[in-house]
Amino acid sequence: MPSQSILLIGASGWVGPYFSAEFLAQKDKFARIAILSDASKISKFEKEAASGIEIVVGSYLEPESFKGFTTVISILGNVPMKLQPRIIDACIVGGVTHFYPSEYGSDISHPLALKQRYFRDKHITRRHLEKVAKEHDTFGYTYIMNGGFAEFAAHPAFGFVKEERKLEFWGETNRVQPFAGVRDVAKYVVATTLTIHEPGTVLTQQERQFKIPTTAYTWDEIVAIISRLEGVEYKIERHPNEEAYAQMAKYAKEGNDEMELAWDLKAFLGDPNADPVPKPWDTDKFPEIVPEDLEVSLKRYLDATK
Repeated sequence: MPSQSILLIGASGWVGPYFSAEFLAQKDKFARIAILSDASKISKFEKEAASGIEIVVGSYLEPESFKGFTTVISILGNVPMKLQPRIIDACIVGGVTHFYPSEYGSDISHPLALKQRYFRDKHITRRHLEKVAKEHDTFGYTYIMNGGFAEFAAHPAFGFVKEERKLEFWGETNRVQPFAGVRDVAKYVVATTLTIHEPGTVLTQQERQFKIPTTAYTWDEIVAIISRLEGVEYKIERHPNEEAYAQMAKYAKEGNDEMELAWDLKAFLGDPNADPVPKPWDTDKFPEIVPEDLEVSLKRYLDATK
């Protein structure tokens, strides 16, 4: 009998349906697969419920919500991400033995990332995980680092302005950026959960890291691909990287967290010292997964935004 019970939190966003679909595809390998939902958001999960995923109504700050689950996977967005230390505490009281923080993106142990405001809440979560792991020798956690979601290469957060057919970029566009499509990220997450020790095992290694970018392109190459897919030439509007940091500082001074984070991301993407996910990568540990091409991921996103 499968021993792992999986609970997804933060699944009402864009990433959630992909994770749900991949866990459902391997449903027989898990004792339970569920989504934690606030009572006001249950209607968002009608499709998942109809497909066989259990919907648990509760709060991710309450231990009762986590009872009966061994592994919690967080896919919370930038704003609620700061609550993860409290969520982790509630998980442990509720009996959870493994936690995946919302770490999707860069390797934040990189020296430059240690200084970035954009990653501050992730660093706080990491320190908290290290602390509670020392107190609970059967508790483990996994970091997933995929670079950027390939679909987001054409997202406004990365500087694309679709209406004006351009990429605004604060730095050198010949920098290589690693990516993985959201479907592939979900597949790798499911695959890594299947390698977790049996619940209750005393762990000699409580932290696991998986670097899973599937491809890497320069921003010049990405713009050329999008131009071809759209049948319209996109232009590149380049700005000094320092301007993005200046905008970040401006919004920080104003207390605008959302805009501060947005500009910090743009600054990091164009910073010449950034290395989002240093090699070696871990995709070869899962040869059964055949990653999709960047163009496929981008086309899915572009078609959805028409």
